[in-house]
Amino acid sequence: MDDLNKIPETMEEVQARVAAMTQAGFPVSEDDVIKEAIKNGFQSLMDERMEGHYYTIHWNSEFTALDVFGSAEEMVGSALPEEGQASWVDQFKANADFTWFNLDKAAGKLIGR
Repeated sequence: MDDLNKIPETMEEVQARVAAMTQAGFPVSEDDVIKEAIKNGFQSLMDERMEGHYYTIHWNSEFTALDVFGSAEEMVGSALPEEGQASWVDQFKANADFTWFNLDKAAGKLIGR
């Protein structure tokens, strides 16, 4: 992958990132790359909706929710998969487009736009 700064948006891009990182001497798993892509992608979605960087996104310790923190490091909310849906990582593996749609919807709910 030529641009390692680009957020992988599909499983093909994830696999290319894994291969590039491994070849560069930094072996990573698909799950590692997916988790980072989801976190960075959700951060980008939040920044876009807020027209600036007002929140910081972190995975919770179990990688089940994306926690949203405000400028004073207070937690203002979490993005969880809707009831009955697979984890964010499993959603991404099954259908990345569906995951990005759901993350965008979660961002809208969190900020009310």
